[in-house]
Amino acid sequence: MRALMCRLIAGFAVLAVPFGIPLADAQHLEEGDWVGRIIHLTGRHMDVVYRVRTPGDSLQITMNVEKYGDFAFEDIRTTRDSLAFVWTPSFSLDCAMFRLSDGVYQGACKDPWGGFGGIVMAPPGSDVNAIELHDETIESIAGWRPPPEEEQLPSLGEAYPLGRIVTASGRKVNIVDVGQGSPTVILEAALGDNLTSWERLQQLLSTHTRVVSYDRAGLGFSEGTAAFRSPEQMATELHEVLRTAGIAPPYVLVGHAEGALSARRFAALYPDETAAVVLVDPIHEGEAVLWRSLSEASWRDYWTRRKAFYGRLPEALQAEFAGFARVVESADVPGLGAPRDIPTVVMTAARPAEVPSWVGESRRGRQARAGLHESLVPERGMHVVADLSGSYIHQEDPEMVLRAVLGILEQVRSPH
Repeated sequence: MRALMCRLIAGFAVLAVPFGIPLADAQHLEEGDWVGRIIHLTGRHMDVVYRVRTPGDSLQITMNVEKYGDFAFEDIRTTRDSLAFVWTPSFSLDCAMFRLSDGVYQGACKDPWGGFGGIVMAPPGSDVNAIELHDETIESIAGWRPPPEEEQLPSLGEAYPLGRIVTASGRKVNIVDVGQGSPTVILEAALGDNLTSWERLQQLLSTHTRVVSYDRAGLGFSEGTAAFRSPEQMATELHEVLRTAGIAPPYVLVGHAEGALSARRFAALYPDETAAVVLVDPIHEGEAVLWRSLSEASWRDYWTRRKAFYGRLPEALQAEFAGFARVVESADVPGLGAPRDIPTVVMTAARPAEVPSWVGESRRGRQARAGLHESLVPERGMHVVADLSGSYIHQEDPEMVLRAVLGILEQVRSPH
């Protein structure tokens, strides 16, 4: 569910006003609290409640996601056997569901970049634990194909995403530490994402070297902190976690989106411990300047919506966003850049949205951002443009990121 929940959590939304349709077109939808799940294709899920209401002569549906609040559906379309709608955590997610013989609706939601996630909705009183996503249903809607049965990826632990709890600076931190070899690859997730963002890539990498993912403060299974969430603070916290856990350098830092800021700061603070850096569609501290130059109005609208969205999320996510917002609005972080002699790969997600909601999602915006990323590439570096991917390249095309990391591992293992 690359975009559906990762982008919901890391998104930038304004909630929609409930949209009603004539009740005559939806008599089969019983009023009440339907139950369901948003389902990651690995099988993990988030439980949700669909509040189906019929005020007057219209139908309204609002989905409540635990810890994230209510999301009202727009453009609701129904037949006796289908339900389609749009919901908007800052960009439109188009959802289509079929009603199966058991009365449960199953289907998929697609984002503007082609990502999707499974979604189910069962009548009031249903046992949510008995709901399973039917492969053939999501396949027909989203074009998804299940992985080959013979594909056996390494385990990330019986309790995954709970791994090993270490106590660093008096705070419990969850890490998943698998594989063997040196350098150790350290995975730094995007704003608001926990370590599960890296699941498939970590499995693939673990057959080649030691690879560590972790939950930052207040995310996943890690305890929170009152410390301001600046790139430097996150980098120093990560360093302390690695030291406490007995995970010795050298490290290859892999940072995604906003996580690239703390990966770069880590490399600048600890250059003797950093063998290389891989930046997966990194956020650049100068992006706001770029977006303003392309369209001041579009940037202002986008940034207002994003700040409004984070203002209603859990405290840990608000804290991470506050640190990120300071970087964006100042357009500078002292000491952010990694030393220019550290091997670096920068990967740019270049696929625009089919219907851009702001200039950053447009083809012009994606091309301009690729130019900005070029400035992060040192002499001993490489710029990879993923023309067919959205920002979560490591989920849409994990093999591409795997090749980039393995290439830089080979470079640092055999420098000559």
